[in-house]
Formats: sequence, C-alpha cells, structure tokens
Amino acid sequence: MTIPQTVIDLENRSVVDGEATLSAAYSILEKLWRGDFRDRELALHLMFLSWYGIVEPEHITGFPEDDRTKRELNNMLASVHSSIEPTIHKDAEMLYAVGLAAHMFWFMFDDSSRWQELAADYRVRYRTLTPNGLDPADFDGRGAYGAYYGRQAAIVGGY
Repeated sequence: MTIPQTVIDLENRSVVDGEATLSAAYSILEKLWRGDFRDRELALHLMFLSWYGIVEPEHITGFPEDDRTKRELNNMLASVHSSIEPTIHKDAEMLYAVGLAAHMFWFMFDDSSRWQELAADYRVRYRTLTPNGLDPADFDGRGAYGAYYGRQAAIVGGY
C-alpha cells in the first residue's frame, strides 16, 4: 500500500499555499494506521506529521495547541517508532528522518532523554549507511514530508 494521493495533496497545500492542512492529512493516516496498515511510507509521513504537529503552531499545521493534542501526537510518534524500531537500523532514510526530528526537538517529546539518545545513535547509524548523506531528489513528490527532508538533506554536512 502507498499513502493516498489525498494525503499528498493536503501536504502540498500546506507547502505550496501555506494552508494549515497537515492535521487533515494526519487524520487520514491515523485511521489507516489504526486499521493495521503498516506501510513504510505511511510510517514516515505519520511520524513527520506527529512531530511537526508537536513543534509547530496551529496556524501552520492545523493541529490545536492543547495538551490533549500534544499527548495524542506524542503517543502516535512513539507508537509508530516502536513499530519500525526493529528494522530501522537497516534503513538510512528512516534513521535520518527520525534522528533529525529527535535531534532538533528531543526536549518537546515525552521521554525526552530517550529521544536525545536515539538522535545521537541514529545519526551514527545513518552516517554509517550513507556517509555522504541522502540525495535530496529522493524526497521529490512526497508532500510536506518530502519538502521538509529534501531541504534538510541538501545541507552539506548537516545531520
């Protein structure tokens, strides 16, 4: 399964038009995840949207800025991470995406000290698999997730 085009369209509306549509994209992916779809791309987007919803304001994401929403997003982030953790060590992109998010905002996550440790570990593992970093072009056409991480991957010597 690949993620629905509707999700990519909602993410792109956020990137291109500045609309706060990421929470709507998240809602679609959350339903799929809770329906036991465990696709790699779905996991990457769901983790990104959870993380972004935690760290960015409502006018950018569409997520309400309240404690209940932050808890829900933290729980989803942890749930998706737990599901991919057994195989993440072989996947440079997952190590990069999860590690970079944790590196920049570990202090905003539940169990922040664990996320801080994971960020350091994932960077070492990611750099072992791809010493020269990821190709920004690998993120083309992948919605807000791709736009964000494509720009990050273009930073020479970045995470």
